[in-house]
Amino acid sequence: MKHNWGRRRAWLAVGLTICLLPATAAFSQERKGVFIDGEFVEDYVYVPEFMPPEELKRHIDEHSASVVIVDTAATLIWEDEHIPGAISFPWVHDISLPVPLPRDKTLVIYCACKDHEDSVDMAKKLSQLGYQNVKVLKGGWFKWLELGYRTVSKDEKEALK
Repeated sequence: MKHNWGRRRAWLAVGLTICLLPATAAFSQERKGVFIDGEFVEDYVYVPEFMPPEELKRHIDEHSASVVIVDTAATLIWEDEHIPGAISFPWVHDISLPVPLPRDKTLVIYCACKDHEDSVDMAKKLSQLGYQNVKVLKGGWFKWLELGYRTVSKDEKEALK
């Protein structure tokens, strides 16, 4: 009895392809989403929350301990002038852990960007690291100045010494 192994291998290959095709297609589809604080969240879309400058000024005037103001400008720019009480946390492409910002406070992030680009990006990155209460200052640095609100400058700090 003569066996036709070539033909059998061809049919075996066709059969395996048919059986494995749906499974392969399912595994090859990329799941869309991001990891947030180590957990995968499918179809995640970040939508920033904004805080009006008037509300932030009220927090500053009341010496609110529940808010931390975060300036995303380069350190030299922050040293030159910033919103009272703001800490320097310059924008970077990737945030390195550990992050020196409290998780139990409202973080209000601002930048001197036209459309909040650095602030929104930083807020998104912090949210993905598990920060629950992150807001972007509506209008940012330029709105703060336009409203005539107080800033802290390097010259002021030098005069106090």
